Amino acid sequence: MLLCPNCQTENRSGAKFCRNCATLLPDSSTKDMAVAGEVSGNKDHTTIRLSKPLNPGNPMRTNTKPLPPSQAFIQRPDRAIFGDAFLANSLVFDDENQKIYLVSQLQVPNELRILECPNPTCGAFFPPRTDGPEKFCTDCGTPLSPSLQDLMLVERRIPVPANVGMIIEKGLSHGSIRAPLSTFEEYLGGMTRYCQIMPQVGGLEGIPESTQVLNWAVQLAHGLEYLHDNGINFEGNLDSRTLGLVGDRAVWANFADSNVDPKGFVSDRKADVRAFVTLIYYLLTNKQKYEYDQNLSPGLNQVFEQGFTEPGYSDSSVFVAALEGFTAKPSAPVAIDYEVGKRTDVGMVRSLNEDSILTIEITRIQQSVSQPLGVFVVADGMGGHAAGEIASGAIVNAIAQQTAVELMPGQISQGANQDRSEWLKKAVENANKKVFEMRKSAGTDMGSTLVSAVLDGQTAYLTHIGDSRAYLVNQKEIRRLTTDHSLVERLIATRQITREEARHHPQRNVIYRTVGDKAQVELEVLVQNLQVGYYLLLCSDGMSGMVEDKAMHRIVLEAPSPQKACDALIDAANAAGGEDNISAIVVKIVQA
Repeated sequence: MLLCPNCQTENRSGAKFCRNCATLLPDSSTKDMAVAGEVSGNKDHTTIRLSKPLNPGNPMRTNTKPLPPSQAFIQRPDRAIFGDAFLANSLVFDDENQKIYLVSQLQVPNELRILECPNPTCGAFFPPRTDGPEKFCTDCGTPLSPSLQDLMLVERRIPVPANVGMIIEKGLSHGSIRAPLSTFEEYLGGMTRYCQIMPQVGGLEGIPESTQVLNWAVQLAHGLEYLHDNGINFEGNLDSRTLGLVGDRAVWANFADSNVDPKGFVSDRKADVRAFVTLIYYLLTNKQKYEYDQNLSPGLNQVFEQGFTEPGYSDSSVFVAALEGFTAKPSAPVAIDYEVGKRTDVGMVRSLNEDSILTIEITRIQQSVSQPLGVFVVADGMGGHAAGEIASGAIVNAIAQQTAVELMPGQISQGANQDRSEWLKKAVENANKKVFEMRKSAGTDMGSTLVSAVLDGQTAYLTHIGDSRAYLVNQKEIRRLTTDHSLVERLIATRQITREEARHHPQRNVIYRTVGDKAQVELEVLVQNLQVGYYLLLCSDGMSGMVEDKAMHRIVLEAPSPQKACDALIDAANAAGGEDNISAIVVKIVQA
């Protein structure tokens, strides 16, 4: 639950706006919450269950025998009323086991109302609540109103599956989700009829346009994250039948194969995210397995290749971050440039700076369109006895040499379109091999963390080892793009500690992956599209460990230039104690 800072009203996990006063809520991702034993079934939403005749005031005057089963489950008459709350408008499906009606909501008490967001870009539904109805949409902040459109009522011979009831009790309300809204039972014709109310959705038909699929992917990814944050997963059983259409928008609509985690939170999301990536790729290419597709851009191919190969994307938010920028319609090339700031500092405690940084840029301007290319590295050395700075220095030297020999000539000569992701992996693997051999030869424990980026126009290719980080910064947010290879990050992921507790944990500096520790190093490359006005921030843990993300966000945006931003970030880390060496690189994407 999220507590509104303005009116103290409790809101669901994943809510963006308060349901009572529409105040913008703080970051609601429950990935940073560690509520041991959190239970999913907070029954603050109403499940209607009628176990008595519809007209108890008019008892039967004779002991009428029940109809034979073959006749009992017959169609209701026109304008029949279900559950004293819904008026049947038409029958749209009929067989011997279930019937589907379009129904409208009658005038009922507030606690039984189904509400709807009138914002056409949202349209979230809100099930009845026992503690009073919502006033505002928790997804977009729009004032809510009773639903006026037809709903679907499914009437069955058999009870509604248990998972559906549990989902209804969740009270899900999100613009990209059309979850079941209510269930009730009626005794009619000598038999119990099990009824389920849900929003009206259409099925996916035909072959959608690529731009539409990418827009769907972004919307659905946010919806999937919301489901996971509220304890609902599909265990990888996702396909086009899981989706529905509302106008021209795709939504999560079929929860038959869903599961409700008793902890109220899904910690392992990889199976669902892998299946979701596969589904979006299939809608784009009609292929179930990844292969390079000429109809997709190189950057978009890389996004899907990463999703299909281990370790894939850990969360749908990581996938949607990689997709950002590819959802816009193609336009004329924009001339862009990089404004770069960089600084490293010994800090307030250490006597030796073991950090090393690298920035290399080259820009070719052709037909008035600038095409910049940059390589940026922050390496945080460790090992003591003059070993840390040797390791970090060897890393930046190795990557700089490989850039000069392989990357820059191709940019100058307009040679074959290089795979930037593959180049970055090879460059870091080569640097790791050099440090490993130096460590073995010297008999020391030298090593280093690393975060590195290749920027090609507006596309960033990122990799990291250890707890050096990459952030995306824009006017709306600061978003961490990397996940630390550290003990505390694993404790956060398993909900044993909160992110705030991690900042002060006695083992916060324990990392399980470093450059030079092994002959072979595990690497993942993330592809991130950067819009004009966005910043890329690379930093060592001497920065992120001393300055909170919100403060870094404010400092970067308030600085008159990336260099001034780096200076201010270093000053802030030192003012907070400067317990370690501090390094930062800030790259701003600007229109040339």
